[in-house]
This record gives sequence, C-alpha cells and structure tokens, in this order.
Amino acid sequence: MLNTFIARAEAMVRNSTSFEQAMRRARFLGELCWKNSIGCYQLMQLENDLLDQYAPLFHETTRQLEQANDTTSIPFLHVLTKAYDTGGHTRVVERFISSQALNESAVLVTEKVQTNTQQRLAQAKHGLHCLPAKLEARKKIEHLLMHFARAQTVVLHIHPNDIETAFAAGLAKRIFGTQVLFYNHADHVFSYGYACADKTLELSYFGWTLTQERGVDKKAHFVGIPLKLPKANTEIKGPTQSSSSGYLATSGSPYKFKPSQGYSFPEVARQLTQATGLNMVLVGPSPKRDWWWWLPRLQFGQHLHFTGKLQHQAYLDCISQASAYIDSFPMTGGTSFSEILCQGVPCFGILTGAHGYSPADQLKSSDANSLVQDVVNYLKAPDIVQQRMKQIQPEVVHAHDLEIVAERIVSAARSDSALLTPPWHNPIPVNTRFYEKIWQSQFFFSVPVHSRPDVSISLHFLRFWITQKLARKISETAAH
Repeated sequence: MLNTFIARAEAMVRNSTSFEQAMRRARFLGELCWKNSIGCYQLMQLENDLLDQYAPLFHETTRQLEQANDTTSIPFLHVLTKAYDTGGHTRVVERFISSQALNESAVLVTEKVQTNTQQRLAQAKHGLHCLPAKLEARKKIEHLLMHFARAQTVVLHIHPNDIETAFAAGLAKRIFGTQVLFYNHADHVFSYGYACADKTLELSYFGWTLTQERGVDKKAHFVGIPLKLPKANTEIKGPTQSSSSGYLATSGSPYKFKPSQGYSFPEVARQLTQATGLNMVLVGPSPKRDWWWWLPRLQFGQHLHFTGKLQHQAYLDCISQASAYIDSFPMTGGTSFSEILCQGVPCFGILTGAHGYSPADQLKSSDANSLVQDVVNYLKAPDIVQQRMKQIQPEVVHAHDLEIVAERIVSAARSDSALLTPPWHNPIPVNTRFYEKIWQSQFFFSVPVHSRPDVSISLHFLRFWITQKLARKISETAAH
C-alpha cells in the first residue's frame, strides 16, 4: 500500500507540467510524509530525478556565478528554512555560530525570521542573510545558488519539506563542488536533503538506527546536540519529601503526554502522587484542551498543578526547585532531560523505544511500574541515584558540550575523517516503528499547513489512508 502511494505520488511530481508545479507537488508530498509517520523517511531518488530533469533551467545562473569569480569564501554557511524566537533549530544554530570551532560561519534564512532571532543570528562572523519573502521556487533557488557558490561547506538545518533548498544544495554540489552536510534535527520523521548530503550529521541512537532504513548509513556521522551546560558539574540535590514544600515536576509540549502504545503519563502521575505524597507540577500541558487530563484533574486536582507555558527563567526556577523531574512520555522531552540533569535535579523517565538522545537515558526505567518504584526508592534512599547521576554527568558533557559538538562537525567536513558513532551506552535498543504505531492509532491523519495543497496527491493519500485503516481493522478483528 505504502509503496504504491509513494510511486504514484512521485510520478505525479515527475510528470508536472512546469518546474513550479513540480516543486509545489514535491513540497506538499514532503509535508504529508513529514507530518504523518507512514514509514517513508526519504525520497532520495525523487530528489536526484528532479535535479537531473530541471538542472538545465539554471545553466545561465550557474554560468554567471562561475564567471563572476568571487574569491570571497565562507568556511561554513548554516541554512535554516525558518528561524523562530523559540525552537530547537534556531537555538542550535545560535550556539554553533558562538563556538570557537565554527566561528567562521554565516547564516542564511530561506523563508522567515522573527525579530529577536534575527538580531541574535546577525552576530555570526560572516553575517546573516535573509531571502525575500514568498519567492517562487525558481527565484528562490537562484538566490540560494548565489550564496552556496561562495560557501565551502553548507550545513542544512532545513524544514523536512524544503525541497527547494535541497535542490539548490544538490545543484551547488554538482556545479561548484560545494560540500553539503545535513544536520538531522527531525531525525524521527521524513525529510528532504539526504540525496545532496555528503554526510548526515546524526543526533541520537534513534536517528542512527533509522539511517539504515533511509539508505544513508554509509555517510552517517554522529555529532550530537549542543546544550547550554554548567561550566562545572553541579552538586546533585537531595529530595524534599515534605508534601508542603516538595513536588515532582515535568515539562513538554502537550502532545508529548497524550496516552498511546500502552503508555499513560496521567495514570503514572496519579500513581506517583499517591505513592510519594508529593504534588506534581506540569509545565506545558493544557488541562482544558487535552482530554487525557480531564479525568485525572477531576480526581486529583489538588495534586496536579498546571502552569501553562513559562518564560525561560521561570521555567528554570520551577524545575530546579523540584524534588525530582519526570521526563514526558510516550514522547520524550528530548534534550531537556539532559539539561535538567546537569542542573543537579534528580531525573527519571521510561525507555519507551523513542529514546537515544542522550547518555542521561541510562537513568530511565524499563516501564511505568519500575518508574514509580524508582522514584519512591530515591526519596527513601537518595544516595544510590545521586552517585549514578554523578557518574553520568561527564558522559552528558562529552555528548553535548558545545565545543565538542562543533569539533565533530568540523571533523565531519574533512574528507578523510572516520565516521563517528554515538559515544555512550544505549540501555535498550530503540524502536524505529514507535512513531508509526502512534500515527496508526490516531483517528485521523495530519493535514499539511505549510504547503499549497495538491488535489491529485491528496486523493491518492486519502485512498492509501483508508486502505491501511481497513486492513488494520480486519487484522485486529481476525486476531480477536
């Protein structure tokens, strides 16, 4: 079913009547695969086919750039699709341009940048460049080529559906010999950019394991996620067991707590408050909008305190004063778990299969019952957990320290560098089908909001979705 849908959708992109239509369709298809975990993680052949088919459109542009003979060369050009005041992509680039190893950098934003972020990114040594808004695909690619022609290494931090930037990077690689590194921010979903990449810069065991299914394991190079860490190991705080002053804390986007695949954070929150006598403070989840909190809030309202979103300093203050921090699940909170560990706060969580982003995972429990018991044991006898945290802190620093991560990228840019693997022990194997199973359990699919809809591809996707839903229903009925 999946292969049939992908083959038909790719054929529609290839058979478009114009370059603009091909890019629109490819962008829409990319977002469908990005927002819906259908099991398609890359379309490298389509990327290459589009490049072969439409590269002649840019012969005049590339010829003019070659004749210009601009001797100015930028060692590293970081390329973002959109730069927000909040969000992982932007923070990572801000940190990289402040590092010593990647000091010789420029930043290029292809679609949109918010004001505060624009000021921070403009601190790059070789400046910030923002493309004009709402360019047609051909014009956008011509602008991109002008910048890519002057860069020794282009580091892509793009949105998964940004086919135009992936196309331009592939063309610059062919014509100008520009090196392309793909920083795999959204390593658990589909993305364009794999075909043009000389190396994919991996962040986790999850993404590392998926590289084989993506067909890019021969050029995967682990670099990790740069975090803002204390300059020295922070003393691990002891528990505050008084119900009047101590509390458990968690944080994350609301959807990360939605029960699925046998995991229910609201149920575990109930068990934790009962077993420990401590209240739980939840930063991020919405008790009004998210139905999975309605019943727990009615039953244990006085023990569950929802703060909503907090400013960064207020968030740090809230988490740092907690007796213990519980990572979100079924979907992990990602790097926040490591950052909180390095602040000295005891951290707990569950190894759901969607893990592998930090050595801090070694502190997590195998299941919900073990998690509750581990928290209870810690509150009674904290020494063992505190000692384990002290042992893991140096591993977290080695995995996430800004300069170490930046040096790994510089190493990846060298043609003779050996490919690096994640440098810590993964407690249990990841489950690369985790997000697919969550998607299959949803009532409806996610509709693209960043791409212009294409009716033909939409109809084929709807047929695929209905077919796989029926097949799953028949399978479940037969099993019972």
